[in-house]
Amino acid sequence: MGKYIDLHIHTTHSDGTCSAPKILEIVRREELAAFAVTDHDTIDGYLAVAGRLEEGDPELITGVEISAEIDNDDLHILGYLFDPNDERLKFALHNFQEKREQRARLMVEKLNKLGLALSFETVREYVTGSVVGRPHIAEALFQKDLTGSYQEAFDNYIGNNGPAYFPKAKMTPAEAISLIHQAGGLAILAHPYIGDMMRYLDVLLALGLDGIEVYHYSHNRESISFLKQVVEKYGLIASGGSDFHGRSGQNGTIGSMNVPFEYLDNMKQKARQRRGKH
Repeated sequence: MGKYIDLHIHTTHSDGTCSAPKILEIVRREELAAFAVTDHDTIDGYLAVAGRLEEGDPELITGVEISAEIDNDDLHILGYLFDPNDERLKFALHNFQEKREQRARLMVEKLNKLGLALSFETVREYVTGSVVGRPHIAEALFQKDLTGSYQEAFDNYIGNNGPAYFPKAKMTPAEAISLIHQAGGLAILAHPYIGDMMRYLDVLLALGLDGIEVYHYSHNRESISFLKQVVEKYGLIASGGSDFHGRSGQNGTIGSMNVPFEYLDNMKQKARQRRGKH
């Protein structure tokens, strides 16, 4: 077993391209010591992988990436080491799934009004998990020759400033952090330099943020070094992962960030301390 971990991986249950069995195949091949499946607003990917684990496999910990919003900015909170059977958490994530399907339907309606003949049923053909998202719409547009490429769908239609865009339902950071804590887990700020989320650090710390994703494919050496200093300064937990989605040339590859195993040990200790306070 290896000495590295990867705590940021997506499956087809949200916006990744690899199934649960494929993810497990990759983490075995990379000889990771531990990993986390962190699909957007669902733990179905985690459950699918957990059900396929065999003796000797890398350790799998609970994970999720929750969509939040602060001052009209997207902010993602990673949850780790929580109880996957927590009823409040399950209800909130199920509610998220319903709202995301409604959002996808509204975007398809906008595309139709723009002259693109795409049905929601067609989009559904490209959804293998429980969450419908923009990647599935983009894939459907490309496969049906309504755009010249997957990326073109975002650039011309469903990107944040596109004519068919519709905003995603999100929690407040306080709601996301509270939900994770109530389920016994840790709340970690995901990829803090995407969208410059570091400028909200003081607000998030006041809400009980536990840590920061230090290792991420979008971070260079200087960024990682600085974030380590921030973690040390505020007594936070450091985490990291590839943010693997499976699309060539986008995000990182599983195991590529060489996240130290000691990070997981520190996370477990912090989680025990947090649970001891409740």
